[in-house]
Amino acid sequence: MGSLVEEIEGDREYDFEDVIFVAVGKNVEKSKTTLDWAVDNFPGKKICVLHVHRPTHVLALTDGKLARSKLKQHAVEAFQKLERQRLQERLDEYLLILDHSGVQADALWIEMDSVEKGILEIIARHNIRWLVMGAAADKYYSKKLVELKSKKATFVCQNAPVSCHIWFACKGRLIYTRVGRQDGSSREIATPSPPMDSPLRTEQAVMLSESVLRERSPGITLLLSRAEPQEDANVVRGNLRPISLYSVHPNLPSNGVVDTYGSIMLQMDEEEHQGQASNETDQQLEVSTIDDHNLKQEVFAETMKRWKEENDAIEAACKAKALESLCVKEMSRRKEMEELLEREKQEVQKMKDQHDEFIKDLQMVKDQRTILESQIVESQCVVEGLEEKMFSAVELLISFKKKRDDLRIEHENAIRVLKNLRKLVNGGDSSFPGSQILEFSFIEINNATRDFDPSWKIGEGKYGSVYKGLLRHMNVAIKMLPSYGSQSLLEFENEVEILSRIRHPNLVTIIGTCPESRSLVFEYLRNGSLEERLACKNKSPPLPWQTRIRIASEICSALIFLHSNKPCIPHGNLKPSKVLLDSNFVSKLIDSGIYRLIPQGKSTDTSALSSVYMDPVYLENGEVTRESDVYSFGMILLRLLTGRSALGILNDVKCSIETENFNMVLDRTAGNWPLEEAQLLAHLAIRCCDTQPLDRPDFVSEIWSVLGPMRDSCVNSASCLEAKELRCAPSHFVCPIFQEVMKDPIIAADGFTYEADAIRGWLDSGHDRSPMTNLKLEHCNLVPNYALLQAIQEWQQQY
Repeated sequence: MGSLVEEIEGDREYDFEDVIFVAVGKNVEKSKTTLDWAVDNFPGKKICVLHVHRPTHVLALTDGKLARSKLKQHAVEAFQKLERQRLQERLDEYLLILDHSGVQADALWIEMDSVEKGILEIIARHNIRWLVMGAAADKYYSKKLVELKSKKATFVCQNAPVSCHIWFACKGRLIYTRVGRQDGSSREIATPSPPMDSPLRTEQAVMLSESVLRERSPGITLLLSRAEPQEDANVVRGNLRPISLYSVHPNLPSNGVVDTYGSIMLQMDEEEHQGQASNETDQQLEVSTIDDHNLKQEVFAETMKRWKEENDAIEAACKAKALESLCVKEMSRRKEMEELLEREKQEVQKMKDQHDEFIKDLQMVKDQRTILESQIVESQCVVEGLEEKMFSAVELLISFKKKRDDLRIEHENAIRVLKNLRKLVNGGDSSFPGSQILEFSFIEINNATRDFDPSWKIGEGKYGSVYKGLLRHMNVAIKMLPSYGSQSLLEFENEVEILSRIRHPNLVTIIGTCPESRSLVFEYLRNGSLEERLACKNKSPPLPWQTRIRIASEICSALIFLHSNKPCIPHGNLKPSKVLLDSNFVSKLIDSGIYRLIPQGKSTDTSALSSVYMDPVYLENGEVTRESDVYSFGMILLRLLTGRSALGILNDVKCSIETENFNMVLDRTAGNWPLEEAQLLAHLAIRCCDTQPLDRPDFVSEIWSVLGPMRDSCVNSASCLEAKELRCAPSHFVCPIFQEVMKDPIIAADGFTYEADAIRGWLDSGHDRSPMTNLKLEHCNLVPNYALLQAIQEWQQQY
């Protein structure tokens, strides 16, 4: 029929520049590929689903043989409601697909017998600018498809307004594009249908009635065919005149009507061709025309009556089918409910069985409870007996521990006396304060590191592992040397004694040693290593360039001191991780000459020797020299200047100097470097890293002559003076009683170090308990802490 049902879902207003309309059909799976293509190719655009619903006609559902008394109007309404519900479910599926794709979506639909004309109707009504639709059915799709295979697509492409831009896709592939034009003339092919009460709609209804009459009554068809040559002005204008519809009276035979009308037509032909007629014949012709007109009216009325009866029958059949489908649905639902009820009954029975089992288990538990209570009473008696034995064992252990501590003190005193006697025999000077370092037992080292807890490990290298420890109430760093080698205990003690004599403000102080575990105890520096500061570990602020120059000069000063000893003591493993910083960012070298404590050739592997900080000559022959330290110092100087990784840093700096682009490699996080001084340091560092050891500069005559004046200028600057004023004494330099820097530090029986006058006054006043722990002192012996005294004196000389 092609008539438009006036039921478009809402009158929406769209921003057509941002909305892409996608034409979809009844089959969601087949239309999904077109919808996915639109989502993939128009990101950010709003998608509007466009659907043309073809209603099922009531005539197709009935056979016209049902009694009119059994039909009612609401059967048709029920069927239409069911169709609308299915339509809405289909649109919801499309909107759900778009929602899962994260696209803003909407839907627009129309009812019409022709899908292609419905699409054109929506385009014309809403002035659609962007449209996506299928190009062909799935069975016609192929990779070589380059033209439209669908009649609907071809019709829309040819008849759509020129302002509409259309993409035709098939199975997710663009087949054809029709480009719309905004400046062209808007040629509307599919126009809206006329209103129901317009004259043009009335004429269409009359012409439809004529076609039905031709099919059902041969006599009427004959009359219509004979009436067609007449040129009545009323028929041309669409006016409802008797000539448009004809009917046969039920009491008259159709042949009589044909004969009468044929005679009239013969008379009219004679008047037209001959031009002669009598008045008598004219009057008879008028009477016959009036009779024909009345007869046609009766036939028309009878036909309309028959149509109404057929429509009633159709409505009744539609209602019957709708009721039948509802009955089938209700029966299926009832069956489902019965099955659900049966399953629920089974679940209830299962729960009852489980409940009975739980009751039985509970009764068994109650029976066992009495037995367990009696066993608990017996266990409590056993526990009380074991507690008494444990208390006696603890008391015995305490007494054994006290004896062990007494024996250990006696053993340490005996060793100390033995060493003094040995030195006297060998002609050594036992009065030198640097030789008086503390000796600790392995038990103290083990307790200080919490049984060598991995979380307390702060470093590991080729010369052993370093642990943070709390030894005699003092934070220390404990270095566990490798156990391999054939070095005797006496040789180890002699080497440690030599290293303990080396005292410098920029060398980490050795506090003590543990010969049993081959470990050294150093002072603990809180600010970590230079490597950690250059990498800004734990979000620490970058070091300013003044501090970096000062650190370089302090490293140079310590190396000069080591090289001037007799015999010479090269560091042997110089790199940023071996430069520690105290609370005032004063640099101190660690592991100075520690290679003397480890037999050569067994302490390192091939991978450790490949460090970029090591002298290439040392990597070849394994010999530690002054020149090896010069090479390592040059690499550290480059790290201070650039802040970059050591790998490839030498070539980068050389290239920047040759291209006069040195300013680009400087570390700008350190502040505004003085360019001349920075370039001078860079040239010095490149000379230090020369492959020929003899061409490298000397620390005293060349390197210090450059770093010394730079360090003095930094120290004399206002910022450095302020930083110096803010520096405070380390906490372990301060006496716990007087709260002043100690002048004569002495170690008491509780393990704490005090000022001599302070602890002696405490003991002379009758106190026998520790001023720090309030525990009773085991003895009143006091031991001078020469190592701490030396460190305090060096710190005071520096500031």
